[in-house]
Amino acid sequence: MSAGEGGLDVPRAAGVELEGVTKSFGPNLALDGLSLDVPAGEFLVLLGPSGCGKTTVLRLVAGLEEPTRGVVRIGDQVMNGVDPKERDVAMVFQSYALYPHLSVRRNIEFPLRSRHVDARERMRLVAEVSSALQIGSLLDRKPAEISGGQRQRVALARAIVRRPRVFLMDEPLSNLDAQLRVEMRAELVELHQRLGSTILYVTHDQVEAMTMGDRIAIMNHGVLQQVDTPEKVHDRPANAFVAGFIGSPPMNILAGVVEPVTGDTAPARSPTPADRSVGGTDAGALVSVGMPGGSIPLGGPLAEAVLSRGLASVIVGVRPEHVSIDPAGSLAASVTLVESLGHERHVVCRLEAGQLVVARLAAREAVPRTGERVSLSFSAEHLQLFEPDTEARIDV
Repeated sequence: MSAGEGGLDVPRAAGVELEGVTKSFGPNLALDGLSLDVPAGEFLVLLGPSGCGKTTVLRLVAGLEEPTRGVVRIGDQVMNGVDPKERDVAMVFQSYALYPHLSVRRNIEFPLRSRHVDARERMRLVAEVSSALQIGSLLDRKPAEISGGQRQRVALARAIVRRPRVFLMDEPLSNLDAQLRVEMRAELVELHQRLGSTILYVTHDQVEAMTMGDRIAIMNHGVLQQVDTPEKVHDRPANAFVAGFIGSPPMNILAGVVEPVTGDTAPARSPTPADRSVGGTDAGALVSVGMPGGSIPLGGPLAEAVLSRGLASVIVGVRPEHVSIDPAGSLAASVTLVESLGHERHVVCRLEAGQLVVARLAAREAVPRTGERVSLSFSAEHLQLFEPDTEARIDV
């Protein structure tokens, strides 16, 4: 081990690999052929709705569960059948899991005592990690005498003091209030930068995922949907599920029927960027996506992609910041709710078919009243398309 910033010893990080892992609990399939490669030193966030298999992944890496099929590796060693205590991983739980009758000091040094580490070395390691996490003044208190954020730091200290090869964190911030969650997110990112350790972090909060992870692995119903950097997951989602799950507010997902533009309205060329507008029409439109209350014009590469595939219907994705309320808009809706967030407003609109669409407006923009009928327009260059059957992204 080498010394990191602030004197904190850097643990030896190891990569984690799951190869074709399936996990069933009786008739229930928790993971379906999951393959995931986490390089040593990476902060990987496992993101998805409740019940998608995120925690099962951690339990398989920790050895608390065994795969029904497939291989789990830590470093270059196959871990199937290896006892949890031999895997050299540390898990941080949502519930802190501290011993209430022990002091903070004794809680932190508990894993060292169980490994029969010398008392003097235990004292050094506890002092080092408690200083790094700014809980040195709390060592003689009991868990009930400290705040939730401090208890979470104690749980982290107990994991770090072991110097594991891999950290497994299962929604460790979900019990904290909003302000503490922001503070602890920053501290965890700084801790990772200091240690260079491998972290698998489970959350259902996409804000946590976008702000903390080197990469994000998005799961749904036990199936891996996409693994990539936060920027690429946001800008180029692999499918409609990812598109609608990532972002705050998430991307609007609208299904409609392809309606070719014919006659005098059809242009003789594909549009240039100068042709494209934020209004309800696009001078270079070749097709539109029709739905109750109007349509969304498509131009250039998007229209060509739809026509070349011969699609009768398509799914359109557009982020709230690329939706405008415009008298010349192409899609009719009624305002259901206006959320005022100070620096911006989210206008929630309901289409004639009943689907909700969110428009993100700057605070200086005029905002319609609840119940008002409005027209929506879309920034043509920011539209994304997905296959109607598989919901996979259509690349152009």
